[in-house]
Amino acid sequence: MKVKSIRASLLFIALFALTLGAEAVILTIENSSFEDPITTGGDFTASETDAPSGWEVYNTRAQSGQRFFGVWNPSTTNTFVGGAPDGVNVGLVFLLNTTNIAEAGLEQTLSDTLQLNTTYTLTVEVGNFADDEPTDSLDFDGFPGYRIDLMTVNNPVPLASDNNTLTPDEGIFETSIVSFTTGSSHTDAGQELVIRLVNLNGAGIEVNFDDVRLDASPVPEPSTTALLFGAAGLICAGLRRKRSS
Repeated sequence: MKVKSIRASLLFIALFALTLGAEAVILTIENSSFEDPITTGGDFTASETDAPSGWEVYNTRAQSGQRFFGVWNPSTTNTFVGGAPDGVNVGLVFLLNTTNIAEAGLEQTLSDTLQLNTTYTLTVEVGNFADDEPTDSLDFDGFPGYRIDLMTVNNPVPLASDNNTLTPDEGIFETSIVSFTTGSSHTDAGQELVIRLVNLNGAGIEVNFDDVRLDASPVPEPSTTALLFGAAGLICAGLRRKRSS
């Protein structure tokens, strides 16, 4: 029983060693909850060409019809049940274009770069704007669809995406999670990371985004894992020989 207990302890130590240094690091995203610019309840601050602080407009060629990129403060309204998921504002991508002309959205290039042997987890709250004033000339019913991309700055092909897997009810936010793990090599290693939030311009007008988070967790290389378990195995074997002698 004593040897079995020691073996179990060694296995635990090996597993614990694998987690050392593997704690997730929260990467910096500027204006991640769209609190800048400050906007009063029931109002929006937006532009047809410029994005909120820290962000840029993605796909400037989508010029047909009205389009706005900015922030919306849902407090004092019924547009979102419970208000904004984080803070008081939410990001908005409003596309009053002919359906399916072109997608558009917001994107941000981070100072952090793609690292090897790392798992990236991008989490974004995605909201379906509810029509707070049914008599309004704009009909916000429906949902135009969305996409969340995790990319690198010089590669147009995303590392990973959530391509419209959620369908939030009117006035509801749901959580989108995009995950990607690099191995011991990657062609984009060292390139700056990019987050892109897209309105797919389907049957609807506006998609809202909030509380954008990106974590990076180191992943032990297979050689390190094998070394730790191999060492634990050798110690266990030595204990067995000592017990039998």
